[in-house]
Amino acid sequence: MGETEVGAGARGSVVRRARELRAPWGRRSGERGWIPSEDWWTPSVDAVCEAYTTGTDLTEPCTRLGEARARSGVEVGRALADLDAFGEVVGWEHVPLALVRALAEGWVEGGRGRDTCQDPLTGLANEAYLRTRVRELYRSAEETVPAAFDHHLVVVALDPTLDPWRRAARLIVLGHELNRFFTRGESVCLASRARIAVVARDEPALRTEIDELRSGIGWEHGAAVWSVPLPATHREASALLDGLGRPPCEE
Repeated sequence: MGETEVGAGARGSVVRRARELRAPWGRRSGERGWIPSEDWWTPSVDAVCEAYTTGTDLTEPCTRLGEARARSGVEVGRALADLDAFGEVVGWEHVPLALVRALAEGWVEGGRGRDTCQDPLTGLANEAYLRTRVRELYRSAEETVPAAFDHHLVVVALDPTLDPWRRAARLIVLGHELNRFFTRGESVCLASRARIAVVARDEPALRTEIDELRSGIGWEHGAAVWSVPLPATHREASALLDGLGRPPCEE
């Protein structure tokens, strides 16, 4: 067996052991109130797990974890509680102070210049922006013309049972491809960690585009594609967005 094969095997063993640690950590955080659970995973979670399983210094991975939590809009107390859940899983009586400090410093750094309209993992406009965009349409409908009623939400939904890493990777690729697909000023937004919603004007071309999405990008990534017209009132639209952001098991 060559050196390359040995290296690949060792790397595979590290990844496997890290995943075995990641799963109970995620469950413990969920038990301690991390809702929705699908928003918990980030690449920095894997960095922490891999560092622990290889005996590497955890300071830098914890800093990265804090930065990622801040960029996602997670409060520092919630981020620290998540780190404490990790400590319980690996059997620490207390999380080392150096790691608490590293996460907190990362959280402060990650919060500086944070773009509150962009999801840090996928680069898509986030759910807050989606809600703002829809609200603006209804305000326009009240003041000038019925703009909201001329729009649809095009939903692209991944299988929520996918491994979080695979789902995140597909979301990143889907976001890139959808931004290239929609070229008439549509808003491509992350509705949840398994769904992308596109605010699009109801035009004759839209129906053809949805068919193309189903047979093309959607089929390639195992994603369902459908469209929903925006309802008559903003209250109903808010309820619709609530449903899109809710984990499927709760619907």
